[in-house]
Amino acid sequence: MYGVSSFLNTEGGERMNGLVSFFLNPGLYLFILFIYLHYRKQMAFERQLFSARIQTPLIQTMRSIGMGIVGGLFVSVVSVGLGLVVRVQDMWLLSVIALILAIVRIRFLCLAYASGVLGLLHIIAGWMPELVHVQGLGAVWQVLLDAKPLPLLALAAILHLAEAFLVRWNGGKDASPLFMEGKRGRIVGAYELHSFWFTPLVLFVDVPTGWSVWHSALFPGWPLFSPDAASWSLLMLPAVTGYSDLTKAMPPKQKAGEIASQLGLYSLILLALAYGSSWLPGLLFLTALFALFGHEGMVFYSRWRENKLPPYYIQSSRGIKVMAVLPNTPAAEMGILPGEIIVKVNGVAVKEKAQLYPALQVNPAFCKLEVLTHGGEIKFLQCAIYAGSHHQLGIIVVPDAATQYFIDVRKSSVLQLIKQKMQKTDIGA
Repeated sequence: MYGVSSFLNTEGGERMNGLVSFFLNPGLYLFILFIYLHYRKQMAFERQLFSARIQTPLIQTMRSIGMGIVGGLFVSVVSVGLGLVVRVQDMWLLSVIALILAIVRIRFLCLAYASGVLGLLHIIAGWMPELVHVQGLGAVWQVLLDAKPLPLLALAAILHLAEAFLVRWNGGKDASPLFMEGKRGRIVGAYELHSFWFTPLVLFVDVPTGWSVWHSALFPGWPLFSPDAASWSLLMLPAVTGYSDLTKAMPPKQKAGEIASQLGLYSLILLALAYGSSWLPGLLFLTALFALFGHEGMVFYSRWRENKLPPYYIQSSRGIKVMAVLPNTPAAEMGILPGEIIVKVNGVAVKEKAQLYPALQVNPAFCKLEVLTHGGEIKFLQCAIYAGSHHQLGIIVVPDAATQYFIDVRKSSVLQLIKQKMQKTDIGA
């Protein structure tokens, strides 16, 4: 996603004006507000499920801004270095395509899908150029014929490469636990990995006649992805990148590592295809197809792998499995980790959630735990319990047979969300 842009030209005063325009751009603050509201909604779900807040929206938003600026700097440097020159009109066209795709499904609001669709439409328009003379369709057909999707496909590859880096760096820190319906109606624990990063970008763009521009190449053969660009200027724009996935079969950090590896491979292949298309235009069709179906392949593989693996956050016969740990609680101070199994509490063997609180009451002022780690080793933990401490030390246990509430995870589109909102409004009235 990206917003209205501001131009930076060669003169220092014009650069300053462009920078000021960037910070006056309402899209900048709308994107930051969007990120904050997303994390706030995540916190609301946590409170509904667990009557406690696990994540802090303000901290998550600040982390998103800091990490995103680093990612945006990476994309900007790589894009300028490779000679990626885009057209402003193509970016607006891309925005329209992305919004239309979001109506079908929200996760299609992604540069990879939009640029892939634009590439295919551009090729189709080239196959039937005579349609520019059809009344009502001709203007749209001409826009598609004039479009230059190749730099946008390369930009999608670079953005996904930065996203892979951010996903690995984040390591699932923003993951939120939830209960969901598994196979055969069984309620299982899961983690939603859903992060956004504010990534301001600086890109080279084709500009209209009369603007202050660059004409000289940075090195022989530059720009690589836009060899026909005669002049260009800098564009500074706010943007948001992000990803969403769900895991019920592995810890969030492991899932984030798998996602990062897949994104990295996808982006490198897409970038190589885009570069090849700059030399062999016939490869553009394959590049656009890979942008679409390569991304869908990652989604399909992730879901297939999740369905193939057994649920991770379910009851264990060896003790009480930890689903999550609330921050600033005795459990967090002791270093208990999600997925570990509490075997004994104050010397009392525990097998079910209902046995945890009575075992803690054996010694209300002090607690000793025996915990089975991810590696299968026993670790001994202890801490003092003070007045006001969480009644279960801040431990959220995996769902059991008595658990009746869960989140209904469904594929959604913009139209479905609007319909749901209208239904809630009617009920409230």
